[in-house]
Amino acid sequence: MVPTRLKWLCSICIAIFLLSGVALAQDAVDLRIASYEAIWQTVNEQHYDSTFGGLDWTAIHDKYYDLVKHANDETGFLEIANRMLGELGLSHYSVFRAEPDGPSTGTVGLETRLLDGKAVITTIREGYPAAKAGLREGYIVEAIDDVPVEKILSNSKKKALSHVNEWRRQSDLDRAIRNRLRGAPGTSVSLTFLDEYDSLRRTTLLRKERPGKTILDKSLPPFFVEFQAKRIADNIGYISFSTFLSPVDERFEQAIDGMLDMRGIVLDIRGNPGGMHEVGEAIAAKLLQKPTLFSVFKYRDRKEEVVVQPNGRTYAGPVVVLIDGQNASASERFAACLQSIGRGVVIGERSRGAVGPSDGEVLPNGTTFQYLTAQSLTPDGIVLEGRGVIPDIVIRPDREALLHGKDAALDRAIKYIKTGQ
Repeated sequence: MVPTRLKWLCSICIAIFLLSGVALAQDAVDLRIASYEAIWQTVNEQHYDSTFGGLDWTAIHDKYYDLVKHANDETGFLEIANRMLGELGLSHYSVFRAEPDGPSTGTVGLETRLLDGKAVITTIREGYPAAKAGLREGYIVEAIDDVPVEKILSNSKKKALSHVNEWRRQSDLDRAIRNRLRGAPGTSVSLTFLDEYDSLRRTTLLRKERPGKTILDKSLPPFFVEFQAKRIADNIGYISFSTFLSPVDERFEQAIDGMLDMRGIVLDIRGNPGGMHEVGEAIAAKLLQKPTLFSVFKYRDRKEEVVVQPNGRTYAGPVVVLIDGQNASASERFAACLQSIGRGVVIGERSRGAVGPSDGEVLPNGTTFQYLTAQSLTPDGIVLEGRGVIPDIVIRPDREALLHGKDAALDRAIKYIKTGQ
């Protein structure tokens, strides 16, 4: 039998524990509310359009306030906060928890694109598990970890925001498949796929760490910076880079200094998600021969014209920029502005139409809030947000060409440099 005094003491301890749990829960609610208010207020003060595109921003605050107040946890808070920001109908508004060692850091070394509704492999990286397992460009991924691609796409469509345009929706579907393929380094992923004979095959691959991992800030996810420069056939230069972050600008300058005699230069930025606008300007500075109005940023209270000055010895020959539906932000601005000033011919597919610039802050609950600070325009006044970059020459990947080891966009770029059309 438990002594009466001990029963009394136990009851007090349980009551204190329960009260502590209530206090902690209330603290979490208070932090979520404070974070929500910070998000709303930042947009209220920083949005480049004081009319919010005709929206009643105060009414939107009230619409989501009680939902945030009663959110069960951080996941619920993030979902509600991002729904609220989705009302703006613009990119570069998001709330997230940064994961420096999160699921984006591992890869099996392949990329896919949706072609006629099929997840076709468009890129195989040498030295990575997919290449070692014998996978090839042109193969079709049917399932990832036994989840059919059709189901992955269906789930992604259910989460799509109503304001998203057709080409960005397509890009989001590609990203949904890509995110399933990626994961933490050292983890495995099983693929069911069709080979060149449309025979169904299966393999299990171990993810490898993506190269060039760069942490700009603990409040941001990691970036992956890669750069390649080489001479290809017919005295043509080829430069590709994965993001607009240093040291890409420095390496580009060095590469151009060694390519001044090239017949033409292909800049392959397909799949590039963006980065720092200043890096794009530094790259443009090696391609211009005189000071040039490169772009315009429209803030709430002013317009800022960005003039790029030539940097040292610059390249004066033809330039072709390769893009696709995964290009976003600074990569879109760079391609569109080169196109606008007549300094580069753009080949490939229409880009996402998700263009900054943006800034960020850490919220009281520890999540990160990214927000748009200006509207980005080309020198001739084209608004890039929601529109994207429309190529001068449209080229889509083709499965048959991929199976035969051909890169249709790169081949078209080479043809343009050689013939001028």
